[in-house]
Amino acid sequence: MKKPMEVRCGAVLLLALLSIPVSVSCAQSHPDPTENGPDLELKEFRLDELEARLRTMEPGPERDYFAGVLANRTGHIEESIQLLNGVLPAVRGSRRDRAEIALEALADDYTKTFRYADAARAYDDLLAHFPDRLKGEKLQHRKDDAKLAQILREAPAQTLTWNGATNLKTERNPLNSLNVELTVNGVRGPWLLDTGANFSVVTKSLAERLGLKLLEGVAEAQAGITGIENPLRVGLIPTLEMGGATLHNVVVLVLEDANLKISLGKGSYQIDGIIGYPVFQALGTVTFRHDDEFQAGEKTPATGKGARMFMEGLTPIIQCEVEGKELPFSFDTGASDSDLFLRYLERFHDESRTWKKGKAMSAGAGGVVKLKIYIQPEVKIGIGDKVVTLKKVTIHRSGTGTDIAELYGNLGQDVVANFESFTLDFIGMTFRLGEPLPAGKDHERKSGFGDE
Repeated sequence: MKKPMEVRCGAVLLLALLSIPVSVSCAQSHPDPTENGPDLELKEFRLDELEARLRTMEPGPERDYFAGVLANRTGHIEESIQLLNGVLPAVRGSRRDRAEIALEALADDYTKTFRYADAARAYDDLLAHFPDRLKGEKLQHRKDDAKLAQILREAPAQTLTWNGATNLKTERNPLNSLNVELTVNGVRGPWLLDTGANFSVVTKSLAERLGLKLLEGVAEAQAGITGIENPLRVGLIPTLEMGGATLHNVVVLVLEDANLKISLGKGSYQIDGIIGYPVFQALGTVTFRHDDEFQAGEKTPATGKGARMFMEGLTPIIQCEVEGKELPFSFDTGASDSDLFLRYLERFHDESRTWKKGKAMSAGAGGVVKLKIYIQPEVKIGIGDKVVTLKKVTIHRSGTGTDIAELYGNLGQDVVANFESFTLDFIGMTFRLGEPLPAGKDHERKSGFGDE
């Protein structure tokens, strides 16, 4: 039985099997008189439709607002910063809902470009002038985001230099996720490669072995399911070498060891280090190969049409086809199996007579939660020019306690198990599967959920 652990720090979800990524979400907008209004297209991540609408929209503040948020979602960060700073004065008084979303996107833009002081100012503006737009759990998330940004205010920007291509050997850990051996500050050990982790992470004990100097201040991490807040510290890795890539000033969140200790039923697995999204973003294009290799810094030959990739904060979102509809899913290499969310249940509920009811356990920092789920016998997902068939897929019957309610699910390692490779291109913003493996050569990455 899979037992994902979730640790949430505002827009930060640490996934070590930490299986449900999270980031900045769109706020509820004013009611739109049309079913397909641009606010709803943005909120529901129907970004292709929003792009088409922008081509016919009259120039002005409204167009600049939607173009600015869209630029944030499509990885055009500098364009997003310019547009949103220009439009903020116009929307502050007339559309407070849009002002809130613009500030959240700006804070995300500044975080991705390592302008931490600017990110802190954006969060402070958001909390000072739009608290009425932030209620309950979301308000706490943004307070956590603001605290983390404050701690990082004076931190130097992350930089990258290339001395050659990166080709690293990977291996499966007991969670069925991918580890790579790295030497950091003279300490060699396994680091989990996790595209769903919004920042890199280390345990307190590893931080001590690495001799990391922690920044002043304490932030909070919230377990996505249990909702319990847990303190965390923040450190910087001065130099991180990954093959031919050398990164400097890599931000790491420092958690108590127990928060990254994953129960396996008859035992447990201690995660000590996680490589998160900002490192992958800096590497540009990263490829995970089925023959246990991680590559970056080389132009990966195209093997067919890829799927569009967007960003929801610091989380990659893949546009997939299910039953003829283009739907958004998050993607997380730290998750062994895929999960479908409440929105998927609501959209395809008419088919639920073929689904079985089941139970699952989710272990978060501070507690374990029993979940009621459905199990769908088979789901076919189109990703670019490839079709993935998943068996016995988990569907949540209630909310996941995160900000990603507008997504249809989180895709894990089972999606890529039967392909030679998969590539995340953060430059061209595409996700691509390699050629299918010959029958019988998959890793059989399935976990067992109990039927009711």
